[in-house]
Amino acid sequence: MSFGAYIADRLVPLVVGAVALAFCALVMTVYGLDLAATGFVCGVLVLAAAVALLLDWLHRRAFYQRISDMLDSLDETYLTTELVGRPGFLEGELFYDALDRESKAMRDRIAAARRRSREYREYVETWVHEIKTPIAAARLIAKNNPSPVVDSIDAEVDAIEGYVEQALYYSRGTSLERDFQIREVDLGEVVRDALRHKARTLIGARVAPELGELSFTVHADPKWLAFVVGQALVNSAKYRGEGDGRGRVRIFAERRETGLDAWETVLALEDDGVGIPAADVGRVFDKGFTGENGRRFARSTGMGLYLVRELCEKMGVRTWLESVEGKGTTVYLGFPDMAERA
Repeated sequence: MSFGAYIADRLVPLVVGAVALAFCALVMTVYGLDLAATGFVCGVLVLAAAVALLLDWLHRRAFYQRISDMLDSLDETYLTTELVGRPGFLEGELFYDALDRESKAMRDRIAAARRRSREYREYVETWVHEIKTPIAAARLIAKNNPSPVVDSIDAEVDAIEGYVEQALYYSRGTSLERDFQIREVDLGEVVRDALRHKARTLIGARVAPELGELSFTVHADPKWLAFVVGQALVNSAKYRGEGDGRGRVRIFAERRETGLDAWETVLALEDDGVGIPAADVGRVFDKGFTGENGRRFARSTGMGLYLVRELCEKMGVRTWLESVEGKGTTVYLGFPDMAERA
């Protein structure tokens, strides 16, 4: 609050005071008080009023400045009244009380929203674990009754399990809690685990994995990382080239220098599929974005790469891709050295 704004806000009482002072000076002159005495009295009154206004402005300005600074610095602005003391003037107290009531109402709403979110997440996780039982039973039935029709049903069960897995990781990835553990993991082991998990999908799409150098240790959550790699493999299978031959996905890792004495391990998943149109490349990680390929080649939810980006961000892993339409797509995961995370 500037001093000019403060004076403008008190313009009416200042004008009334000035008129009253002029009237008093006129009365003193009429009653014969000499001009020097009249000027001295008026000067003292004006000086006292100016000092009072200045002190009052400084007092109020300190409070409003604290409020403004808190609102600018806090991400959760509803906590402002928790950090700013109650002012010592009536107008500020009324403002503080109103702001505090709104802050308490907001805190209550946020607490309720977090509780509902937690309950929904717990329900989704319970549902996912429950649905795995009939999925496993369906697979067992399919295994014991081999036939072309049953094999087709089993492939659809695979797709169902993939969507169930997406729902689980979406629930975990967007929750407020950090339910993952960053630790040293063997990159090759995680990749092979993801390949085993998505083997049926790759075989069904006639996509053969080719493993390059993977003997690196990175820092990540192994389950989350296996899911991320699995999503990239599923996309390679979904968007395989349109020819009759076999497709391939080449998986390899390498060390790259990112700056002065800064290094990262980059995992690449390179396929020879249909590629992504140039207009869609910048949006493939957006939530719900399916793009031209999603409409042409598969029933896409637009959630796979979105979850890849979300989970990787939480683990501190860089994610990007390069693609040439008609030639293929390469998904990259960049794992910084642990010293750079600190």
